[in-house]
Amino acid sequence: MYKASSRYYLTADESLPYRTCPNKRYIGKVMFLAAIARPRKIYVQMLKDKVFPAIRKKWPGRKTRVIRVQQDNAGPHFEEDHGEVIAAGQERGWKIKMVCQPPRSPMCNILDLGIFNCIQSAQYRQPTNQIDGLIDAVQTAFNSIKYQTIEKCFLTLQKVMACIIIDEGGNNFKLPRVGKLISGHGEFPTSLTTTSTVVENGYKALTSQILNQ
Repeated sequence: MYKASSRYYLTADESLPYRTCPNKRYIGKVMFLAAIARPRKIYVQMLKDKVFPAIRKKWPGRKTRVIRVQQDNAGPHFEEDHGEVIAAGQERGWKIKMVCQPPRSPMCNILDLGIFNCIQSAQYRQPTNQIDGLIDAVQTAFNSIKYQTIEKCFLTLQKVMACIIIDEGGNNFKLPRVGKLISGHGEFPTSLTTTSTVVENGYKALTSQILNQ
């Protein structure tokens, strides 16, 4: 295995290491497929048992209106016409619908937010010059990730969503950090409570968009 370029630190009397590579365009590459997500059954159960009941409790006056809950386009999530979720959203005469966010939304990929960086930093500590060795190193790095790191990435995603709402759908903001959210027992919360500013800004942005259509 080769890299397109390598950096060496040599003393005055050392010779430059000899490299044999036919062409940098023909350097072997390995593609990895990674998936980090909540199980689909748990996700659907959370909507039915927690999200929809909370909406009915907090917005009793919105029963006659259509309420749309936006989700990302992750594979474990379901299509908008999922029968079980549609039935749960229509209970007691309500009209709660699920919609998917637009594709390529900024910074909404849990893998790009932190998982890939964790794997890469751990893999770099295991130098290898063979493809099979690289695959083993990546697998070892993936298995070494602590569940607290994954929880931290999911909380970062929640804070990123709040930043996107404040920026009216854009990505002109610094990546938020969640290190200070650790409890006294060393655990992260399962979810975050947003501020009234985020809700008000989101409502104003949606209202303005509807009026301009």
